[in-house]
Amino acid sequence: MQQPRNVQELRQFLGMVTYYSRFIPDVSTITYPLLKLLRKNQKFYWNKECQQAFLKLKEEISSDRVLVPFDPELSVTLATDASPVGVAAVLSHIVDNVEKPVAFASRSLTEAERNYSQLDREALAIIFGVSRFINYIYGRHFVLITDNQPLSRIFHPKTGFPKMTSARLLRYASFLAGFDYTVKFRKGLGNQNVDCLSRAPVNQNCISADVSINDEVHQVCASAVFEISNENLTADAIIQETEKYQELAQIKRELLSSPVNSDYILDSGILFRNNRIVIPKTLQPTVLNELHSTHIGITKMKQLERCYCI
Repeated sequence: MQQPRNVQELRQFLGMVTYYSRFIPDVSTITYPLLKLLRKNQKFYWNKECQQAFLKLKEEISSDRVLVPFDPELSVTLATDASPVGVAAVLSHIVDNVEKPVAFASRSLTEAERNYSQLDREALAIIFGVSRFINYIYGRHFVLITDNQPLSRIFHPKTGFPKMTSARLLRYASFLAGFDYTVKFRKGLGNQNVDCLSRAPVNQNCISADVSINDEVHQVCASAVFEISNENLTADAIIQETEKYQELAQIKRELLSSPVNSDYILDSGILFRNNRIVIPKTLQPTVLNELHSTHIGITKMKQLERCYCI
């Protein structure tokens, strides 16, 4: 994290310090040189005392008094945030009802991503956080925290998508369908631990998330077919059986002629509803039997079940 260059950046950094201040001994003394720069009519002059305080606070935030090692037995939260210049995420544990960070991550936005709407940038931050910490959260329940209220509804695993949801958000939602999570809305003032990181991201060479996620958008849902080792349940079988049902076949024809304003999506000949694979009635018993016979555990089984519309 770079040193603050103005009062606004200093306030953002101190907001993060305040969030974890309960774990930092003598924090008021350490922050005193920095707080003086926030006084009215005070010229912003970064002297040696300010630099020492800044480095000391960064050291404290990354110390074992604040950070905790990952423990699979503890509850997990993933807080994300976006700014016009970057995205960030903080993976945390709940220890004795207190949120303590496990790891921080941030990156700068590409030129294309900076043109995204704020809603799409916030969604991108979620995808960034989930992708960055996938080794910690895949296959286990976690709480996804965002300060964007519309996204807390759009990405809620138990709600459908509004009809006018953009294609980008639908792709992101498809990616998230393979994870076991709940969404929690947190106001911006309560999200300062990650807000600071998104506004001062680590500069790194990166590509737009859309470039990689386009190839992965249905990976989790489509891979559900391959999780089931049954020769009768293949992509070709689903397509063929779908054509036998007049109602489903009609929906496919309508999507080919006018794909807008529909709860359905047609991808590689397979019909999706709310980003779940639509399974024809003749194949539904096969899906259910195979899911229950794979012995993959209740968490993963529920994740796979959410990939199907039965």
